[in-house]
Amino acid sequence: MKPLFKPQRYIRDYFDFGVEFNFTSNENKLLEIANCVYHGFNLYEALKEHCEEHPERKSTFCRTLTTYIELIRGEKNGVITTLYSYDQFTFKQLVDLLEEEIMRLFRFPRIGEPYFVPVKEYYDGVIKHIKGKDISDKKKALGNPTPFEKIPITEKELRKINPWDGSIQFVKPIESPSTLYDKEAKCVLKCDEPYIKEFNKLYKGEPYEYRIQKWPKPFIGNPLTSKVVLLSLNPGFNDRTNHMLANAMDIHYREAINKQLIDQMSFNTPSFFCSNIKGGGLELSYLEAQAFVDNWYWYDIIEDLRDHADLPKTNLYHDPLYEKLSVIQYVGYASTEYKSAPNGRIFPSQHFTKLLIQYLAFNSDKVFVVARSENKWHKFIGDEIWKKLEQENRLILGRKIRMQSLTEVGLGKDGFDRLVDILK
Repeated sequence: MKPLFKPQRYIRDYFDFGVEFNFTSNENKLLEIANCVYHGFNLYEALKEHCEEHPERKSTFCRTLTTYIELIRGEKNGVITTLYSYDQFTFKQLVDLLEEEIMRLFRFPRIGEPYFVPVKEYYDGVIKHIKGKDISDKKKALGNPTPFEKIPITEKELRKINPWDGSIQFVKPIESPSTLYDKEAKCVLKCDEPYIKEFNKLYKGEPYEYRIQKWPKPFIGNPLTSKVVLLSLNPGFNDRTNHMLANAMDIHYREAINKQLIDQMSFNTPSFFCSNIKGGGLELSYLEAQAFVDNWYWYDIIEDLRDHADLPKTNLYHDPLYEKLSVIQYVGYASTEYKSAPNGRIFPSQHFTKLLIQYLAFNSDKVFVVARSENKWHKFIGDEIWKKLEQENRLILGRKIRMQSLTEVGLGKDGFDRLVDILK
């Protein structure tokens, strides 16, 4: 897949100490590079290709890489540069380290300018600690990306960065509050649109094609307030229920469901489903109508869990069980069947998904359930967060069956009992 952004100038202008290198400040050059990397630009391949044609520039490129790493971290002692001069880092290691620091520390808010999270105070402490130690200790301390636990983030900042919040972020959103499926709509984030377009061109007419004629569902319920977060792949799509029957429902149902879909993208809903009430002589509750449009998928999974766990059911406005559960999707766009993007590509919006999980891992005691696709989720969120959740007994894994289930069959006895204890 082609990157959304490429550098505005030749790659050498950002890394080679020539006349062109001074076209702007190092800070601005770094922000431009970070913006491109954040949106899918393969920095290593670009630098490698250039250095193969001009090998005499490789050493200079490496020194610039160390400068950028130190600039991101606010570290002005030049230790990374010194370590490189002692052959402690390869070219590839420096590029990988820069890219990982960008992914961890670069922020792309909906409104305002991009920026890097300040971690200078942490690195001031690291530099002080390693002063006088040998090279291997210094490399161990500075050769890895900034630990997630040292990267500050607040709920306010998380909401500010959330790309799903607000219809202005979408290419062509559904305008009518009573329309659940619009064949003319393009409910895809502007940052994702080139990648989704290319993906759908590749799989046009196949069950993997993303259906952007309806609102995406990157989250179901509210991950910020629930006790348990289920990590799933992507929303399903059924043409009969999600399209034909959905738009034929009573307007009150459609408006309630649309409001729920929009509210959950901005973390402004308390529950997994719409309210459990009937209005205006309607036969179904709003909750039942939403479950119907979703082909009863999550409703059946949760009710199956309720039956097996003997959890009480209420007729309250919002059933407490639905407030304790939420879903974070690997990809927010719906398709009949899931398929990974070519070459393991992730969409720009998935950087926020990572950040959300990072925030919940380090700023809450929530438990995560991965009923299937364990390897994909492990690779996506990385060892650091995965091991933290395992060590704190906050990760429940499925038994690698194809069907997503929250019962003892799907989670095993220990996982199921743990989940029930949390939800009681």
